[in-house]
Amino acid sequence: MTAQVDPQFLATLIDAEALYQDAPCGYLSFLPDGTIIKINRTLLKWLSYAEEQVIGKMKFSQLLSTGGKLYYQMFYHPLILLNGTVNEISFDICRIDGSRFPALINSIARKDDKGQILAVNVVVNDITDRKKYETELLRGKELAEAEKMKFEFVSDYIPEMIWGATADGSINYFNKRFLDNFDVNAGTSLRKNLIQHIHPDDRTASLRVWAEAIRNGADFDIQLRLQNKLGLFSWYLLKGLPYREADGTISRWLGSCLNVNSHVLELGQKDEFISIASHELKTPITSLKLTLQLLERIRLGGLPDKYSKLIEQSGRSMAKIVTLVDELLNVNRLNAGQMVLNKTEFNVINMLGSCGYHVRAEGRYNLLVSGDRSAMVIADEHRIDQVVVNFINNAIKYAPDSQIINLTVSQQDNMARIEVTDRGPGIPAEKLPHLFERYYRADYAGIQYSGLGLGLYICAEIVKRHGGKIGVDSEVGKGSTFWFTLQIR
Repeated sequence: MTAQVDPQFLATLIDAEALYQDAPCGYLSFLPDGTIIKINRTLLKWLSYAEEQVIGKMKFSQLLSTGGKLYYQMFYHPLILLNGTVNEISFDICRIDGSRFPALINSIARKDDKGQILAVNVVVNDITDRKKYETELLRGKELAEAEKMKFEFVSDYIPEMIWGATADGSINYFNKRFLDNFDVNAGTSLRKNLIQHIHPDDRTASLRVWAEAIRNGADFDIQLRLQNKLGLFSWYLLKGLPYREADGTISRWLGSCLNVNSHVLELGQKDEFISIASHELKTPITSLKLTLQLLERIRLGGLPDKYSKLIEQSGRSMAKIVTLVDELLNVNRLNAGQMVLNKTEFNVINMLGSCGYHVRAEGRYNLLVSGDRSAMVIADEHRIDQVVVNFINNAIKYAPDSQIINLTVSQQDNMARIEVTDRGPGIPAEKLPHLFERYYRADYAGIQYSGLGLGLYICAEIVKRHGGKIGVDSEVGKGSTFWFTLQIR
């Protein structure tokens, strides 16, 4: 229902003259020769003039700067005579003390029946704040352009290959070294150019990883083969980081491209050697293991202490060798894609309660299991047990004084999270990103531990093949928590 307003009551509220005089903008009127015949209080206040100093004594052009006067004579006045209106014209208006302020002028001529101009009515808007904003905006743009040019200059001549992308993942920048290395034309579609240089066998996987990084706002990291300007494929490590604004939104991506071909080929040769060696060792180790088992039976039947101790020590050494060879064989299967997962449904808490039997039997460490007893997963229980046991062994190895090791399970975001926590010395922050890399062996407090550096790498690959995530949280002096996630049934 529309409210009805009494016109007479409305007239008592609105004083047309007061509205004119104290409007938020300036008003003035002048004759065809420019003599000012009316001006409102707002404009007088801006100019610091008294009304009697202006009306009939000053011309409109006298309020203008030198450049404004010239523009008035050459363009403004002829346009008023011709069109009767002049809109959105910017002038600098002069105050009584000679200072100025920028103004936006809109004008319309009042004419008689014969079309002759009687007077010109002018609206004056002070645009000082807008000019400041425009100046700052222009300055900001110039600074941004200067920084962009500086960045591009620096990035073009550093030895690394650099690339950039918009927030939605559209690649919009390659530095000179990138363009030269892959013979990419900067004037064409950069994304299309890059895709064409990816090895066909790596293309689908790399695009999927890139899409996931964009969707999740996570770091992008992938190893793939790219074709250089000579037409040869080499291995490269492609990395990308999202740049976030103060409010957390991603505004762009910045990345690098590093040639790791020598490193990958060396790893391949190392893997090939290890594969051959581990398979060759398997047969004699099996025979030696059977011999030691026979000797163990004889030892239990009664032997002098010195022989008994030698057999016992040999058994422990053999167990260690078997573990190392198994690790090598596991890596070989992983690299060849031959690790088969025998998935079944099982309760995580029950699995944690039964794993680590060798530790429980020794009685030195206390494995405390806790958490969500309802968590059920479908996974290869043997492989998951292998991951947990590796975490437990690591806790014992690197935190030998931590008598209590906590094994916990929780559910979050439709995933089961399994954690193994010790109260040891913790791991330095700079080592954390490398713990799950192949052949990486950490040394804590200057102590170099034995091993091949494959255990955590194998764990990471097992979890990855289950579609889960793996990681570690640690603080020096407070202990470490190794964790991984599995899809809940």
